[in-house]
Amino acid sequence: MEFKSVALKEASVDMDSRTFQGYAATWDLDQVGDVIHPGAFAKSIREAFPAKRIKVLWQHRDPIGMPTEMREDEKGLWVKARVSKTALGDEALELMRDEVVDRMSIGFMIPAGKADVDGDGIRHIKEVKLLEFSPVTFPANENAVITGVKQITEVLRYGIRLDNVEPLLKALEDLQALIKAQPGFSTAHGSEPPALKGLLDAFENLSGFARSH
Repeated sequence: MEFKSVALKEASVDMDSRTFQGYAATWDLDQVGDVIHPGAFAKSIREAFPAKRIKVLWQHRDPIGMPTEMREDEKGLWVKARVSKTALGDEALELMRDEVVDRMSIGFMIPAGKADVDGDGIRHIKEVKLLEFSPVTFPANENAVITGVKQITEVLRYGIRLDNVEPLLKALEDLQALIKAQPGFSTAHGSEPPALKGLLDAFENLSGFARSH
């Protein structure tokens, strides 16, 4: 599953009706070189109601509600959602109203053949299968970078023997692309991930070891 996030600049929160609304995605070129095109969400929107296939999550993890409206317009995917009466739902509404949590992010998959890359390396996404959207504290790309670094570092630290390193090599390539596309990011603890060059060198050594054993 992939994630993309946008700032909640035009969002509004209604505490009485327990709803929030705003743009979950836009048609702009994002930091990792992707463009979602108008019409990409049309099928997901048609199938969303009344099947209730799309959920509203908190930080891409915990369910907090359901969408009540979704539509595409000239800017992107506009959504409205109702938050369930739970402790987490109450907290989510308060944090969004106070603009502590000020981004929206979508979780989605791309059907086969529904994206292509042009000569400039920009991926054009023509259709997505929308699974959920979430109010989030930090952009999903930052979270992906941090998670990728942690996973690879653990492999290096504990000397895990790998029979097949291809999945981790692919993860490392994705990690490099995210870091190059993003000028800077911070972790939850305010520290930067380890230097990428050292990580690359160590991982290459580990890859050679794994392939030769």
